Amino acid sequence: MLRQQLRPGTARRTQSPSLTRRFVSRSLIRAPVACRAQLSEESALAEAFESALLEAQQKGGARQRGRYTEEPEPEDERERVFLVGAAIKGEQKKYTYDVHESVEELGRLAETAGLKVMGSTFQMLDAPNMSTYIGSGKVAEVARAVAALDVETVIFDDELSPGQLRNLERALGGTGPDGLPVDVRVCDRTALILDIFSQRAQTREGQLQVELAQTEYQLPRLTKMWTHLDRVGGGGQVKGTGEKQIEIDKRLLRDKAAQLRRELEAVRTHRRQYREKRSSTPIPVVGICGYTNAGKSTLLNTLTGAGVLAEDQLFATLDPTTRRVRLKGNKEILLSDTVGFIQKLPTELVAAFRATLEEIQDASIILHVVDISHPNAAAQNEAVMQVLTELGVDHIPIVTAWNKIDACSNPDEVRRIAAKRSRTVCISGMTGEGLQQLMEVLGAELEKAMVEVHALLPYSAGDLLSDLHTGGRIKNLEYKEDGVEVMAAAPRSLAGRLQALGYLLNELEGEDEDEDDGVVLLA
Repeated sequence: MLRQQLRPGTARRTQSPSLTRRFVSRSLIRAPVACRAQLSEESALAEAFESALLEAQQKGGARQRGRYTEEPEPEDERERVFLVGAAIKGEQKKYTYDVHESVEELGRLAETAGLKVMGSTFQMLDAPNMSTYIGSGKVAEVARAVAALDVETVIFDDELSPGQLRNLERALGGTGPDGLPVDVRVCDRTALILDIFSQRAQTREGQLQVELAQTEYQLPRLTKMWTHLDRVGGGGQVKGTGEKQIEIDKRLLRDKAAQLRRELEAVRTHRRQYREKRSSTPIPVVGICGYTNAGKSTLLNTLTGAGVLAEDQLFATLDPTTRRVRLKGNKEILLSDTVGFIQKLPTELVAAFRATLEEIQDASIILHVVDISHPNAAAQNEAVMQVLTELGVDHIPIVTAWNKIDACSNPDEVRRIAAKRSRTVCISGMTGEGLQQLMEVLGAELEKAMVEVHALLPYSAGDLLSDLHTGGRIKNLEYKEDGVEVMAAAPRSLAGRLQALGYLLNELEGEDEDEDDGVVLLA
């Protein structure tokens, strides 16, 4: 259960085969040289041996006076971490990560944060230990691994309470070779994700959201930092003993959080105004969502040439990007990329990134990108759908793109299954496979969301006629003395504008109920 890796430099060195090769070559070369006067063939053979010796020297590296000189390997200065997971019996769902897969994902998160994973372990629990989350025996096992692997930080796969953090740091700390105590830091999955977000946020909005999430996370966890401090002496008009240091810091953090919320509210107001302005135009918005590293940015780059950072890492991009795409029939849509989701997504992040996630709430269609080549595609789909439910976007039509079909071991079988499901397309954002079909499905779904309009537009309202051409589908057009009579399918927002201006000649139809979400994956 416990996987350990040797530290650099502790592995036993083996004798270099080049030494033997050098000895054999020199022995072989002496015999032909001694017989050079006898046979010309042996002279040629000696030259061949000399060439072989020169080649061996070039492959074996530089030699000085018969000794090798090797370049020292650069020392790995990354922080060494050890991972701990736990599975609570009875909490496993049909589509979810098991403890092995969850710890493996935690390792990828650690590598994304620039850490070096030295090993990992897990434990099956009936219920979490209130003091240390895992059992005392497992704590002792982790402590031995920490000492053996010279680990600096232990990362737990689940969120820990302040008391559990404090007790684990005490239990895992030890004594160094010099007899001095060695501190071992303990953190959880939430703190690790927040650290990654703080490294990746580029815009002021993203930085504000991460900072607020970190502040909310730190607030209840200050106890372990200040237990050694007594009350601070009062000053000025305050008599007697003053506030405890922890009370001062909590107050400062609360003030900081309040200021960050005010700044984020200003951001939300700006985004709301931008969306209202955007909704006045007939161009529909398609919100791209999906599990982290599902290939959303690669897909956006392939479709639009957006130039968004796309790496094989978790949370490679955080800040939303919106680009315009032209569909068949000269129709345009706006593709809006959002932050990737992940299982066990911290509640602090969902709350802090609400301003960004509201882009999905105002979308005409949600494009759910799934890495269908991933062994846990079904579990990742379940995690994304949970977040979408929390955001209250169940009523928005969802088109599912099974991405990375080129990386599947059985692509034909996956395509066969996808063909039986509504609004599901197999694509490859890397090679471009299936993208034309995806655009056709998006266009069809957008037209389904349109409403039939019969309007008489005055000749002074040429902008509305242009909007109908751009964002809708003109079915019939007739020029009359008092204006242009038009029959068309139009986005509901545009139809609402026509109705408000009194140009509609018909009543708007009600919204159809959408029963099939088309997001069921392989069992």
